[in-house]
Parts: sequence; C-alpha cells; structure tokens
Amino acid sequence: MRVLHVLDAACARPTDYARRTHALLAALRAQGVQTVHLSAPAAAGPESPDAWPDHARHLYRTPAPRTPRWLSGACADLANGAALALRLRRVARLTRPDLIHVHAPSVHASAAWPVARLRRLPLVVDADRRTAAGSRMLPLERFACVRADALATPSAEMRAALRAGGVRPRRIAVLPPAVDVLAAPGCGARPPDMLDAPLLAYAGGLDAAAGLDLLLAALRDLRHTRRTLRLLIAGGGAGTETLEARIAAAGLNGYVRVTGRLAGRRAADVLARADVAVFPALPGHGALAPSRHLLNAMAQGCAVVASDIPCHRDLLVHGHSGMLFAAGSRKALADVLAQLLEAPWRLRPLGQAAAQCIAATHDWTSAAARYRRLYETVLSDARRGRHGC
Repeated sequence: MRVLHVLDAACARPTDYARRTHALLAALRAQGVQTVHLSAPAAAGPESPDAWPDHARHLYRTPAPRTPRWLSGACADLANGAALALRLRRVARLTRPDLIHVHAPSVHASAAWPVARLRRLPLVVDADRRTAAGSRMLPLERFACVRADALATPSAEMRAALRAGGVRPRRIAVLPPAVDVLAAPGCGARPPDMLDAPLLAYAGGLDAAAGLDLLLAALRDLRHTRRTLRLLIAGGGAGTETLEARIAAAGLNGYVRVTGRLAGRRAADVLARADVAVFPALPGHGALAPSRHLLNAMAQGCAVVASDIPCHRDLLVHGHSGMLFAAGSRKALADVLAQLLEAPWRLRPLGQAAAQCIAATHDWTSAAARYRRLYETVLSDARRGRHGC
C-alpha cells in the first residue's frame, strides 16, 4: 500500500506539527505502509531551519506562487491552492499512490480532491477544529470534505459536530490522537521540601473557553487556607496581557506566573513538575477533543484534574486516572483541588494510572495501526465500487 501524504508547510520546520508528523510516518512505515510526502506552499516570512529528515524519506515541496504583494489574502490562498493542486497532480503521476491522505489543516483538501477524482484515488482527510465549526470553512474546503471517502476525527464529539454541521462524507472515523512525549508511568513524587508549597499547572490556550477565570477564582478561594499555593500557566500569545490584568485584579500577583508561548514538549516539562495539572475547559465552547497538553500530562504521570466535558469523560476515569469536576463550577473545582492537596498520597497513584492508560492506547504505534486499518477499509470500499459490488 502506497499513501501520498499532503502536509502543511510546517512539516519542514522545527515545530510540534513536524515532530508529530515524523512520528506518525515512521510508525506507518514500520507497519509496511509506503509513504510519499508533499508539502503545501510555505507562507512568506523569515526563513527557519529545515527540520525534514531528508536522510529518511524525500519530501516533495510546493514552491510558493509568485503573487503581487497587493493581492488580497483570499486571492493569495487561491493561488497557493492552485499551486498545490498542480504539484500534487505531478507527484501522483510520478509515484502512483493507492490513496491520498490530507493531514491537518483540512483546507488543503480543496487542492487534493480534484486530483483524487481525476486519478480515481480514494481521499482521506484529517478533520480539525475548523472543520467541526463548519461556518469557518471555505466553500471549496467544505465541498472537498463532504465528498472525501473518509474523515478522520480525534473524538466522537467532533464526529457528532461534523454531522450536525452537515459535513457528512462517506465515512467519519474516530482516531484518538497520540501523545507528543514518551509515556513515563513511574514519574517520581515531588521532593519532601516542596510539599509545603503546592504547585498547580495549566497548559494551553488563554481564551475564555479554556476556563482560566474559573481556575483563578478557585485559586483565590483555596489560598484562604493554603497561603503557599501557586499556579503556573504555560501559555502565551495575544491574550497574555489581558490575562495578566485579570490576575492582578484578582489579587494574585506573585502567586500566578504566565510563562509565555512554549513548544509542546517544554509545556509538558512544566506540567510534570507540578503537584496537579488542571484543565478547566468550559462546557459548550467547542472543546470537541481533549487538549494535547492533557494527553502529555497524563503520559508523564501527572495527577490530572479536568472539567467533566464529554471528551474528558471519555478519556479519564474519575478517581482512578484523574479527577473530574462539574464543568463551569468554581466550588466544584476548588473542592476537588482541596481534596487532593489534603491527601498528597493520592497524587502518585493517579499519575501512574493515567500514564498506563495513555501508554496502552495513545502511542504512535497504535495511532498508525488505526490509520492503516482506515486506509484498508477505504481502499476495499473503493475496489468494490469500481466492480459494481
């Protein structure tokens, strides 16, 4: 089986996207899947080091089209899509794949679909949060996703959202994501001299849906009886100044630190050093899949507290691999955190159970096996269709 992978230009830069892509491709090749790689045009900007492992497999790159600077963003996107489609057609003719797989972002499906139909190749597309929020999709992207042979989603909630939004291809498969860091079920406890200075940690976005205001309010309540309690927020971006203003307004200056934007692995290091990793995502705000930071925290043996939104309930077993609280409830979050801080002996067993859960189901070998089975199913359906069965 030979699969042509259409990747974002970030696959050739030192990014978390590139590391995840390389890990998946290596696992697929280890399972006998031949992989061909094509990258979309890179956006104009400062050059960064090339992180593609050329010694392992060749990457067909799509040169960025030469467009006038005054051209609008939408026109530039159309030019990039056309360049990708032409390059994809040439690469498909040269390599003769059995199937085309469009990795996130799904916008590249608009360039892949006409090539797939022209060459009568099945098309698999990775759905992302933009795909689930159908109103944010471009018309050509939506057209391609609806007509793909299969969409791969990270959770059942995203599959339901796609169907509710009218994005209904022939098949929507749930393929849980793999972790970015190695599982470590034997993570050690914090040093004894740190037990009187408990540390909470959060990693992820800083928008309102992340529930940070709820976490700050719960922290303020807990500090009435635990004056040494601290919170470390591994995140950054456009909302950093606003968040720091909210921290000051809550009277938590000196007790909450915002690190700024961190790569996934550095954020995982922050989580691993905390007593409790907290993920207080609010209900009804489009949290359709568990955060990769949550998966990384579990893989490293962190004790996890998370809101009981559906994607967290699917991942965590309350009281065994993590602690769930009523989403959006300040009191429920403060009560769960207080229970754990009063019984620090519970932290290590929770972390070990979380790490074992992730190691069993969310490693790259398992992820590649799920993709391989999806490829085989789609190819089998395509063959039956050609023979009129």
